[in-house]
Amino acid sequence: MSKESLGNMIRKIRKAKGISLRKLAEEVDVSFVNIAHIENGRIKTSKEVLKQIADALDYDVDKLLALGETVSEDIEKIIRKRPTAVPQFLRTAKNLTSEEWRELTIHVKNLKDKKK
Repeated sequence: MSKESLGNMIRKIRKAKGISLRKLAEEVDVSFVNIAHIENGRIKTSKEVLKQIADALDYDVDKLLALGETVSEDIEKIIRKRPTAVPQFLRTAKNLTSEEWRELTIHVKNLKDKKK
């Protein structure tokens, strides 16, 4: 499966939802030319604009940021708080299946609930 580009994904979601380029630009408060350039891969945009686009398209912000090869500020804070533990954990867990990630998430939630 080929990796979808950020711009192509934004265009695909926007069209699937029947939102015009101008309407999306209006909701994000940028020019429609800016949105067109993002969709065509001519410019790299800020996290803030990507978050606004995700919100306007009712799309998962983390997925959109990942396509933009970035992460949200809250994730950056977690990594900075544990600069060796988080990368080590992710490298260890990188080959988990979706089911294993789901189980791990449940386990972590249970650990968190025990602390309350």
